[in-house]
Amino acid sequence: MITLGIDPGTAEMGWGIVEKLTANSKQQTAGGKSVSRKPLAVRYVSHGMIKTSSEEPLSKRLMIIKRGVEELVDAHHIDEIVIERVVFNVNVASAISVAQSYGVILLLAGERDLPVYEYNALEAKLIVAGHGRADKKLVQQAIKKLLRLKEHPTPVHAADALAIAICHLEKKGPVS
Repeated sequence: MITLGIDPGTAEMGWGIVEKLTANSKQQTAGGKSVSRKPLAVRYVSHGMIKTSSEEPLSKRLMIIKRGVEELVDAHHIDEIVIERVVFNVNVASAISVAQSYGVILLLAGERDLPVYEYNALEAKLIVAGHGRADKKLVQQAIKKLLRLKEHPTPVHAADALAIAICHLEKKGPVS
């Protein structure tokens, strides 16, 4: 199962791709019986950003986002999309901008018949870093460890996208 995580935005949209792996293993129960279990592991695939210029018309910026995500879906044979649900308390303009990129992703998923899941940043931080108020650096450190990366994933929007994807896989089954 190949999962595309997305941190939506119109100027900068972070993305991260992970793959769920399973391996058969034998574990003993308390009664001494050997039970076949399938622990879940996650493999890092890729991460990055789709950037657009504020000097371009909004319609072109949204088209760039759609085409960029289409390329990712095709190149990596994406099975599902996970989007960070963003909560805005004050900045209505930011909320609208993010909602527009979010809508483009939903449209693409509908065209490709891909399931879409959403989680908020607090859920992702809790699962990835151990608490919902973790700062960006702690989240990056946790992702580096979980995915066995040599360096912290950057930029932060891409790290957030990886966190959302890992959160989804963890909710489906434990990530080791």
